[in-house]
Amino acid sequence: MRQELSTYIAELLYEHDRLVVPGLGSFELSHAPALVDQVQGQVSAPAKQVRFNENLVLDDGLFVAHIQARRGESAAAAGAWLAGELSGIKAALDRREIVELAGVGRFFRNYEMQLQFVADHVNFNTDAYGLKAVALQPIHRTAAERTPPAPAAATAPTAAAAKASWVTQLGMWGQQYLSWWIGLAVVLFALVIYVALFAPAADVPEPDIIDVPQERLNTSPSKDVVEDETPLQNTVPASPASPPTARETPPSTPAPAPEQTPVPTASEHTAVIAVGLFGKPENASRMVEKIAKRGFSPVTHPEKNGTRVAIQVTYSAEKTLNAALAEARKHFAPNAFIISIDGERVK
Repeated sequence: MRQELSTYIAELLYEHDRLVVPGLGSFELSHAPALVDQVQGQVSAPAKQVRFNENLVLDDGLFVAHIQARRGESAAAAGAWLAGELSGIKAALDRREIVELAGVGRFFRNYEMQLQFVADHVNFNTDAYGLKAVALQPIHRTAAERTPPAPAAATAPTAAAAKASWVTQLGMWGQQYLSWWIGLAVVLFALVIYVALFAPAADVPEPDIIDVPQERLNTSPSKDVVEDETPLQNTVPASPASPPTARETPPSTPAPAPEQTPVPTASEHTAVIAVGLFGKPENASRMVEKIAKRGFSPVTHPEKNGTRVAIQVTYSAEKTLNAALAEARKHFAPNAFIISIDGERVK
């Protein structure tokens, strides 16, 4: 029976951007431009994605009139049939079951008993109806396409041909005398080693010897020698019989402080992308296993009365983070979002 209800909803979504299901909520379409997915290497056509708003339940009569026309019944009979279908859906949701409307999406209640909707990958844009994603493939040119066209025959050689001929002759000459070049390089290398290790040192001039008169040898310095006139601090004049007071030891010079090594700035960032909040540990474990199988790094931490499951991404370019967020929304949760970047919570 739900298949019939799903068919009626899908038929109207191809014609209207908003459809109110009285007693349940409204389905709304939003335009999505053509998307180039660098991660999966695909190009998707422009689409209209469906969202669900449970707060808009005002009946505009469109859905009941469509059911009446399709079933060939009266308005009262069509309304009664719709009420029975919605009653069964609400009862299944209260039992924490997943209600699937084929071609539209799935309904379920989270651990806080809030109604959630996940849309199917259906494009309701009639302008792009039936267009599937196209794989991105590089353009390979054949050898004939890469080869430039042959120039027209000329009587005299061009400058490019003359240059090519000169380069060819130079290469042939270098190959012919290659052994000579290698021998010359070996000789030069040996000469440099000999000069560096065995060459005699340059003559160092002897210092000048000053002749000192004999009468100045073994004699005390004359009075014209100026003594240190700097007064000594904290000294006590000594008596003739007492020995001279020794000069105090000057304070030692403090050792220079070691240079601090600058801390290199980090070029990478770490972001945490939330993909779900689970009330049951087994559900959180299944999501962690699913994330690990896709090649991501799962992280968990307690939040409220449940377990928050997220993906930790290390990146140096913002496009890498955007690609990881797109992957999380496609494979794990369509409403995945970034919790924090480099430990700072994102508002």
